[in-house]
Amino acid sequence: MKFKFLLSAFFLIILLSCAKNDSTKIIIDEPFTAYSGYTGEYSGFTLVLDDRFNNFNEDVWAKGDGAVGGESLCRFQNEGVQVIDGVLELIVQKQQVFPSWSKDHEQQKGRYGFFCGEVRTAADKNIRYGRIEVRMKAPVREMSSGYISSLFTYTNDIKDSKPEIREWEEIDIELEGHRPDKFQANLIYGMNTWEWWRTRVYGAWEDKITIAPVDEWRVFAIEWVPSAIRWYVDGKLVKALSQADISCKPECVPPQEIRTPIPDNLTSVIMNFWIPNDIIQDKFGGNKRDNVYPMKTHYDWFRYYQLDSHPAEGWISNQDRSQD
Repeated sequence: MKFKFLLSAFFLIILLSCAKNDSTKIIIDEPFTAYSGYTGEYSGFTLVLDDRFNNFNEDVWAKGDGAVGGESLCRFQNEGVQVIDGVLELIVQKQQVFPSWSKDHEQQKGRYGFFCGEVRTAADKNIRYGRIEVRMKAPVREMSSGYISSLFTYTNDIKDSKPEIREWEEIDIELEGHRPDKFQANLIYGMNTWEWWRTRVYGAWEDKITIAPVDEWRVFAIEWVPSAIRWYVDGKLVKALSQADISCKPECVPPQEIRTPIPDNLTSVIMNFWIPNDIIQDKFGGNKRDNVYPMKTHYDWFRYYQLDSHPAEGWISNQDRSQD
């Protein structure tokens, strides 16, 4: 017995010595939960960010301090974002938020009766094309009848090649309190406007898609390439828009009057959770009568894959990071 122990110890020392001299680091990933058959590998895409939310990564994410136009009854605050036990939680809580300057909106914001939570990619972590995935779940339906929780890309900025043009480009996954078995898949496009209704001349590309309970864990994904956008739930393709679909050929699809391009600008990735005001709640988000505060939506992990034909700038891929 003593001889076997000494022999085992000897080989252990040999293995440790070899590992110490090996310049290639061995990275052991923590357990990963997605859905049956998930591989996390996609032809033509390379994984750049794999965030398991073991902490709040300030190199990647910034907390929002604005609100959703005139539609939201809450304002985004730091208190609306927390990471607990490997899960990002976005929170809506009934609490006075006093008037103050919003860095995101570059204007003074008034008083709000609720705070809520938003995270967006840092200024140097914008993306153009690629695949974004998130494992998330909405609040329990019995205690949440009016809310919007999301994953989306967004910019409303000056077009690189045409400084006189400001383009609103947005690709959405939205969960709503009054549709607990559906999600909304959107493309929104507009020019030189901040008003949603003015985007309708470029088409109403919103679809409410029945999937399964959204207050259970689901993996949502957006795949964005120069010629198309595709939406997935638990690995199943549920919606696709190609450039041909939105180009008004042979004619526009009402209410569309003008050709819509597939988004092509650098954009932020945003996840947020908020409650609609009384004016819009019965049309969008849901009536808040059954909300129990604090309400939380949960994000288990987030992944960003670059489109290899359009490499991401300002990012270090997981592969590169493992070789540092």
